Amino acid sequence: MKRMLTGILVALPLLVVAMPKQASALIIGRHHHHHRWVPGHSVIRHHHRVWIRGHYE
Repeated sequence: MKRMLTGILVALPLLVVAMPKQASALIIGRHHHHHRWVPGHSVIRHHHRVWIRGHYE
């Protein structure tokens, strides 16, 4: 029982220190994902082919 409590007490501060780094990595990952480059392409609008320039999404 004492070993289990000691293990928990040692692991808890390490977990708290690691949490903000994981959260910030997730935010950076999501932010990067939303700004991907879409190359130029053509689409049909109102029965006409229209060229859409390359852009970030």
